Amino acid sequence: MGAIDSVWILMDLPNMLAESIMSIFFTLLLVMLMEEELRDHIERVKNALSDCSDERYLVERVTESTVSLLSKPLALPPENLKVPNEGYGRNLLYQDPDHGFVVMAMVWPPEGGTPIHDHGTWGVVGVNQGTLEVTNYSREDEGNVPGRAMLNTLGTISAGEGAAAFVFPPDEEIHKVWNATTERAVSIHTYGEAINNYNIFNLDKGTMGNLEVSYT
Repeated sequence: MGAIDSVWILMDLPNMLAESIMSIFFTLLLVMLMEEELRDHIERVKNALSDCSDERYLVERVTESTVSLLSKPLALPPENLKVPNEGYGRNLLYQDPDHGFVVMAMVWPPEGGTPIHDHGTWGVVGVNQGTLEVTNYSREDEGNVPGRAMLNTLGTISAGEGAAAFVFPPDEEIHKVWNATTERAVSIHTYGEAINNYNIFNLDKGTMGNLEVSYT
């Protein structure tokens, strides 16, 4: 590096420093706004759990809150957008110490998705970024034969940014989710309790098993 280059860098340091400070400021501002919007959603869910004895009405309230949360894209920091080497990312944003519900950010790489599965608890999902496909299923057998499950495909919906849907056991919870696009998708999930494992289903073979899951 020559003397002229060194002088140029020294002269440009104030501008470089100002740009760096502004970048840090806007990053912190986005995190603060995200935290405020997320806190509001968490408070609405807490209030709904305190107010509602009817779980279906509770899920309606949480769905409305999710739509409000995602009325504009939620800016999530990189630590909440982690993805494993294979599959999709499950990033815990909040777990309530009193009511037990959790809020997660799920990150879906292109063509990434879940097997057919259930949750065993109510849940609401909203699309924060990109587009997700969701196929829903109904169970046609009585569930009295271990390892066996006969499913019927109900249909597939395409959910874009700001859209929200729910799962409600036992009859409205079997589904699969995937990202059919070439771009990353991000969704925000609120579940009635932490999910460490769930049932997975093989549509063609009519079988079911159990899968353990963890946070990314």
